[in-house]
Amino acid sequence: MAKLNKQNFEKRTKTVNEFYEDFQLGNRVKNLSEMTILYYEQNLSYFFDYLSEVGIELLEDIRKSHIDRYIMWLRDKGLKDTTINTYLRAARALLYFAMREDHLESFSISLIKANAEQKEPYSDEDIKKLIKKPDMKSIGFVEHRNWVMVNYLLETGNRLNTLLNIKIEDIDLENGMVVLTTTKNRKVQYNPISEYLVLILNTYIRSYNLDKDDNLFVNEVKEQLTRNSAQHAIARFNKKRGVKKTSIHAFRHTFAKHYITSGGDAFKLQRLLGHSTLDVTMNYVNLYSSDLKEGFNEHSVLNNFRKSDRLERGKRKL
Repeated sequence: MAKLNKQNFEKRTKTVNEFYEDFQLGNRVKNLSEMTILYYEQNLSYFFDYLSEVGIELLEDIRKSHIDRYIMWLRDKGLKDTTINTYLRAARALLYFAMREDHLESFSISLIKANAEQKEPYSDEDIKKLIKKPDMKSIGFVEHRNWVMVNYLLETGNRLNTLLNIKIEDIDLENGMVVLTTTKNRKVQYNPISEYLVLILNTYIRSYNLDKDDNLFVNEVKEQLTRNSAQHAIARFNKKRGVKKTSIHAFRHTFAKHYITSGGDAFKLQRLLGHSTLDVTMNYVNLYSSDLKEGFNEHSVLNNFRKSDRLERGKRKL
């Protein structure tokens, strides 16, 4: 009888495409959000195009020098540094996973230095145009819904994905709170809303007999709005009101700016924006800190006491 000999099995070399499928399967097993899955799908496409262009098919053939050349390849396309970093983060996640699974030799991948982009909020003039109350007697559903959506975004700074998944049952009009069940960090969040927004939401919900199981923002046949339909709806609404900016995410920047410049606390802002750490929130604080300077002398303790002292000395001379 032949003896059994120990076999040395080597890991089968995988193609980049095969390993990408494993990577996304692992992400789904880890129960990452569909938005995260979609992020990798969309932002790895450039990396795969680059690898195909330079003739790399097998995962094990990728080296650090390819990442450096990939960065230059992206720059040649005229992409901004912040956009390049977005693509790099996706590639880094894929390759670091490959390294942990021993499919690739280990090397480090660093993001490039990028100047922080100015987060342009809506101007005060824009806001006035957008929140102006329409004629409620003649308004149609779509325009009414879009007006409510704009007011809600300005009031809460919620992300688009969060906004689209709010249901009527998540809204506590009596206590002025909204329960956010779909957030980026996947933690349930409680958002306070003003009495005015409560009134707006209450009128909207009752006007169209929305049920507790319905999404807050729906189309004309009560179906949940998609990302594209919401973006197009806001773009049309804004342009109709004479506002050139149509970015939904700019409402988040606008909310953050007004919260900071009106004296809001950074720690509370972190909770309202749903940031996992204070670092991201501080970007807003630093970005809009120049706005805090406006009118500061009027509130300065030293400035006001010096004024009072000068007035007292003036009175004594008289």
